[in-house]
Amino acid sequence: MRRRVAKYRACRSCKALTTENRCPVCGSDDLTYNWEGIVAITDPLRSQLAKMLGHDKVGMYALRVW
Repeated sequence: MRRRVAKYRACRSCKALTTENRCPVCGSDDLTYNWEGIVAITDPLRSQLAKMLGHDKVGMYALRVW
């Protein structure tokens, strides 16, 4: 049995994860529970992964959103 610690939703625009009603990164309200994978960006200026994924702000992001 799989349990979720928190009910995160992913922004369909920028893939940021949130528990709020609006995306903290881009401000969109187009959020979904349908996502997979997590990447945490702590230093977007030095992170090669953040650059590869196109994220320029600190936060948690989904790898796949549908």
